[in-house]
Amino acid sequence: MENMMKKIVTLGINLDDSYKKRLELIGELSVMDAPTSVEDFLEKAKGANVLYSNGDYLLESLPKLQNVFVTYPYVELGVFDSEALEKNGVFVANSQGGNRDSIVEWVMYMTLSLFRKFAPMVRAIENFPVELQQSLNGKKVLIIGHGSIGSQVGVLCNAFGMEVSFFDRGDNLAIKSKEVDLIINSLNCNSSSQNLLDETFFMNLKNGAYYITFSRPYTYDIDGLIKSINAGIVAGAAIDCDPEDFGDTTNDFYQKALSNSKILVTPHIAFSTKQAVANGREIAIQNIEAYLSGKPKNILRKK
Repeated sequence: MENMMKKIVTLGINLDDSYKKRLELIGELSVMDAPTSVEDFLEKAKGANVLYSNGDYLLESLPKLQNVFVTYPYVELGVFDSEALEKNGVFVANSQGGNRDSIVEWVMYMTLSLFRKFAPMVRAIENFPVELQQSLNGKKVLIIGHGSIGSQVGVLCNAFGMEVSFFDRGDNLAIKSKEVDLIINSLNCNSSSQNLLDETFFMNLKNGAYYITFSRPYTYDIDGLIKSINAGIVAGAAIDCDPEDFGDTTNDFYQKALSNSKILVTPHIAFSTKQAVANGREIAIQNIEAYLSGKPKNILRKK
């Protein structure tokens, strides 16, 4: 089958004219609304060689797909068994790096917020006593996860004079985290990351340590974190609540984090810049072009 005959189906994607033209050059394009259920997803995906999804019902539908390349305009999807999918001829590619700069900016804002506590002093209208806070310079930070985002966070932490180390697979996490001042969770979702940062991890941190995460709760124990904060071990935390819906403050996870005054919590907004959205859309189109040219990229290997 020639590339021009490949069927490309978009689900819930708002394609501008330039993207439509690029896809129509390499395949038969079918633009469809977002699915309303797994059954609807599978019905709309019938006969597709390529699926470009907005993510609705995608994770649940993956095990039911056959012989299709799947991409989407963001980075993290969730946990799936890529080996099992590939046996069914299903390959999944993300938009790696698209939201990197935006999330790194959120991380650095939260790092400064935790150590310097600027927020109450901005636009102050009453006198207050000076309380000396902590400079980032010389602080030890452990970044857990050494991918695109974690690596760039390390660059900026170094620029602030922090002592940066990374946790990689095979390292002893208890030893690596023992004396650090800040933990930054940059893990993605796979079998080895599930609840890696558990209650024992948080209870054994250095007194006064801070914790920052934009990763999914799959990777850490929120109850263990709160227990450590209440025990006076972890001094504070910053959490962006992924995978809750953008701006959703009513879900149980957000409310649990919000209930502790020492947690700076945001409702899945770390990625939220125009540049990140544009980057993700562009990378997803590039993924399709690369796949149909026989040079696939950004294929995920997760189990």
